[in-house]
Amino acid sequence: MQRINHERRRQGGFNIVELMIALTVLLVGVGGILTLQIVSMRATSYSRHATEAAVLAEDKMEALRTVPIDTLLDGSEVVDAQGYLDPAGLFTRSWTIVWAGNLGTLTVSVAWDEGGDEPHTIMYRTQRLQ
Repeated sequence: MQRINHERRRQGGFNIVELMIALTVLLVGVGGILTLQIVSMRATSYSRHATEAAVLAEDKMEALRTVPIDTLLDGSEVVDAQGYLDPAGLFTRSWTIVWAGNLGTLTVSVAWDEGGDEPHTIMYRTQRLQ
């Protein structure tokens, strides 16, 4: 009878050391998954902002290509993602026109900060005859 009781004690279940090892492995795995999620969210945010900046730059470039030549001036503005003027907007859109004879080079750049990281800029250039 004592022998059966002794065998039961050996198969009693998890001890505290096994439990701590299992929890450590679980926490390392969950930590890795959370890190991947954070990196993925940052990449998605950057991609969205880069796409919005490209659209804003293209919009301003098209506007500059269609206005009369004598009204072309350098400028800058702070806009939101839809292109509306907004002093608290994420994007700073600026443009310059450099004339070489009767050929003008139009440059439009859109800059933004991505969550405290270094600033990002998208720039387009085209030429226009006077």
